[in-house]
Amino acid sequence: MKLKIGNSAPLFTAEAMTGKIVSLDDYRNNNLLIKFYRFSSCPICNLHLRNFVKHFDDIQRQGLSVLCVFHSPISSMKKNQAHALPSELIADPEKKIFRSYGVESSWTGMISWNVVRDYFFAMKAGLPSGMLSHDGGIKGHPADFIINRDGKLVFAHYGRNYADSLSVADIVTIAKELKLTTFHKIPALSVAEHSET
Repeated sequence: MKLKIGNSAPLFTAEAMTGKIVSLDDYRNNNLLIKFYRFSSCPICNLHLRNFVKHFDDIQRQGLSVLCVFHSPISSMKKNQAHALPSELIADPEKKIFRSYGVESSWTGMISWNVVRDYFFAMKAGLPSGMLSHDGGIKGHPADFIINRDGKLVFAHYGRNYADSLSVADIVTIAKELKLTTFHKIPALSVAEHSET
């Protein structure tokens, strides 16, 4: 079931790619963006994540901390996410967090011009096709949630197809409209922290 604005964000604890155990409670008193991607070798997800990382400072300027969730095991994530990232990447291979947030899946999600376009751009960028390594299934949709510092859901975007993940520009616009107030912000991960993984 989809979450509704005003719901308390479902709690979770999971392992991050850095080896850290991450809990939603760690982000109490923060405004938090949670981005749900698909499997860690998904070329479209990696194309979007690459663009997201390039403009991550714009997200931070809005007072948002960030978590990204994949339905892949840590071993697969380490193999497919070799470049430095500014936020924790969470492994959810059993899709417990995906289910608690109502993230959807369907075969019809691949039937979109946006999916074809982004897949082409991913191949052009040299990203792996992901055809033989789709941990947890191929038919998941992306989703984006913003949780305020009181732990309440203030924004939810359920992707309509495999490429329907919000861009940084989208998130900045939404954050400005929400007029989120900052209280305490968890710092972004440094390149050095990622290089240790």
